[in-house]
Amino acid sequence: MATETTEENKQRVLREFEEAWNGSDLSALDDLYAADVRIATVRTGSDDTLVSRDDLKELYSEWDDAFPDATTELHAVVAEDDAVMVWWSIHGTHEGTFRGIEPTGNHIDVEGFSYRRFDDDRIVESKDAASMAALFEQLGVELPV
Repeated sequence: MATETTEENKQRVLREFEEAWNGSDLSALDDLYAADVRIATVRTGSDDTLVSRDDLKELYSEWDDAFPDATTELHAVVAEDDAVMVWWSIHGTHEGTFRGIEPTGNHIDVEGFSYRRFDDDRIVESKDAASMAALFEQLGVELPV
């Protein structure tokens, strides 16, 4: 894949984080993602989960509703061929129900990584990993040992 395309893919992922994560503009996902996307997250637990853009918007909304003041800080973005990797951290206040946990008002700081693979100019594969144990601890949830 051409270097120009690799840089364009990197810019698309930066747009995802700026507009969808930090700007809560989920319509940006319509331009960035294929109609069906293979995802792997802590929540899905599998690489074999095929979802629609509307499903992705629900996942984003879950975070937006629970942490409405959240901002994502990007620490590193690396692009090669048809893939882009991002090391990020998210900061926010728990003001809405999140996975059954009522609002605590606690501030969160959680690090994670995201992988995006492109086919043409659309994201067709999305993998995200975050320190969910750190998140739940910051929300006051006692985790089993």
